[in-house]
This record gives sequence, C-alpha cells and structure tokens, in this order.
Amino acid sequence: MSQPSVSRVRTSDGIEWHCVRQGSGPDVILIPSGEGDCEYFAKVSGALADSFTVTTFDMPGMSRTTAPESAMQDYSASKMAAQIVGLLDQLSIDQVSVWGCSSGGLAALALVADHPSRVRNAIVHEVPLSCPDPIKALKPLSPDELLEACNDVFGGVMSDAEESWRELGPEYRKRLEKNWVTWQRYYVDVVERSFSKEELTRRPVRWTIGALTPAGFFYQNVVDGFGAGIPVGLLPSKHFPQVTVPDVMAEHIRSAVKEHL
Repeated sequence: MSQPSVSRVRTSDGIEWHCVRQGSGPDVILIPSGEGDCEYFAKVSGALADSFTVTTFDMPGMSRTTAPESAMQDYSASKMAAQIVGLLDQLSIDQVSVWGCSSGGLAALALVADHPSRVRNAIVHEVPLSCPDPIKALKPLSPDELLEACNDVFGGVMSDAEESWRELGPEYRKRLEKNWVTWQRYYVDVVERSFSKEELTRRPVRWTIGALTPAGFFYQNVVDGFGAGIPVGLLPSKHFPQVTVPDVMAEHIRSAVKEHL
C-alpha cells in the first residue's frame, strides 16, 4: 500500500492547506464535514489508494489549515466550493470525483452546481439543506457548553459507534475542541442551502442517508434528491460512515467513481 504524503499548499486567498494525498489513478477528493479535520479519512483513503489518487485536507480555519479572516467572512457552501477549486488549481487537478458528508456534502453539491466542469461525479451523505433545530440550539452556547454538547451530539447521537471516535486518539479530539468554535461561528445556520433540480443534475450525484439515522433528520435529502431524479440510498451507519464503517464507505465510493470513468 502506498504511504500518504502530507504537504502544505498555499492558495491565492491566503489559505494554507494541510493536504494529505495517497495512491495513484483518477483523482478523488474527500471533503471533511463540520469537524473540519481530515484524519478520520485515513482508513478510507488507504482502502482506495490502490485504484485512485485520494486527496483530503483540513478545512479552512480548522485544525492544521490556517486561513485569514477574509477567507471565513460571509461563509457559504459556494465559498467553500470556490476555495476547494483554488486548491485543485494549485495541485494541478483538472477533474475529480468528490465525497462529502454533512457540510462537506454541501461543498460537494456546490461544486456540482457552481463548477461542474471540475467534477466527474459527486457522492454525498446526509446533507444539511437547512439547519435542524437541535443544531441551531448550539449557536448561543459558551465554548465550554459547546464542547460538552458537541461531544454528546457528534460522538453519540449522530454516531453509532462511540468507541470508533475514541480510537482516533487524544490529539485528534484536542484539535476538535478548537474546531467546534470555528464551526459554531462560521457554519451553523449560515452555510446551509438548498439546490434546484437543474443545479443538482449538472453532474452525476450518488446520494445516501444513514440507515441508522432517525428518518426525520435528513428527510429533505430524500425529497430533494428524488425531486431531481436522484435515487437516495442507505449506508449502514448514522452520520459518519468514514468513522464507523470505513470499508463499506470505501467500496461505496469505489463503485460510484468507476461508474463514471
């Protein structure tokens, strides 16, 4: 198995990306969700590296990727997508297959909508097309209250294997403590958006929700996906298949990418 290569990549917007690449073949990018840290993709990247060049990264202002305030102001799914295109330019990547869950799924769909020539196909899971009330309730919390709430929501309520989160280690969890505050400030009830049927069909999209997630959480994914003629399937997980069922997720991505090569 090829070993991951870690680098720092500076883009014209002042972002210095912590970027991890592995494997060879057609390009696949894995976009982190609101946690912003790419380390939880390690098992998925390793499983795909025999067939693809897999690129992932910490999100702007998160963990090991630094960003000026201008890069975070007026944040949106479209702005995330434009920042990722800037990174693709620096890496000389013309076209990619893209995975995104949660806010990473918003970025993936914004790439489809706003930059279709750069996207081979998108694979998305449980996209926050609007902000659920339990997540809105996190907006006014103090940093200490936020940390406790996020550990409960993301390590428990939205994950089906708390021990899988613990296995990511204390350094990862320490980085998340800072990331939660960035997420609360710039993402929550800010980046969520819906997409028209025409936007969703500019490139092929494979869409899933979790078989173990309460149906009401992401029911709008089913409505909007089917409304655009995109079947919405199931993964045997809740919100974070990259953490709880990485091998299943890797094969899901592999089959979706090969369908469009």
